[in-house]
Amino acid sequence: MDLHPSCPPRGFTLIEVLVALIIFSFGMLGAVGLILSSLQATKYSSNSAVAGALAREYGEIMQLVSDGVSSTASATADSANTLMLDTTAISSGSPGNCTGKDKTCTPVELLAALRDDWALRVKDTATLPQGRAEVCRDSTPRNADGELEWGGCDEDGATVLIKLGWLGKQAVGSEGSTVDRSWMTADRPQFALSVMGNLRDYVGTPPAGASP
Repeated sequence: MDLHPSCPPRGFTLIEVLVALIIFSFGMLGAVGLILSSLQATKYSSNSAVAGALAREYGEIMQLVSDGVSSTASATADSANTLMLDTTAISSGSPGNCTGKDKTCTPVELLAALRDDWALRVKDTATLPQGRAEVCRDSTPRNADGELEWGGCDEDGATVLIKLGWLGKQAVGSEGSTVDRSWMTADRPQFALSVMGNLRDYVGTPPAGASP
């Protein structure tokens, strides 16, 4: 019986190990890319949910403010005691006498406090990354390309429009890709929500199709 075969067992060569490591590395890179893309999608969904909640909150604030204090019927961002705004123009709040020990604020002071507090929360980086909001009456919020845009409010239409946007991150693997992902990073509203303001449409003559 031959105890010493002519072909002894052999292990992996260095080249084989290196090839295996390279193949494994490519697989791990693909997995990491999928994880990062999933995290970005999750973050965008989270920002969308926060922005939607902020928009609904401001709609409720508008309904709380009486038409006699600030009507959304003809108000603009330049009007006095207005609910219309662009958060880029607000850098500090106006609490007036609505905070602290003396709760003697007037309706106008309360309006300013609620409006400015909301605007500053939209701009807070802990709320939205470089968040911005614009509240106006705009019957044509989209441009010729069908995209939402800041400004250009025509002060027309049956409802108040709340535009909200924030800074997104470029999608993983998008460099050199033919897929258009500029909507994530462009400085324009991510969505617009129509609200009834302080319900001024049902004060006096109702709009067409509405019951008095």
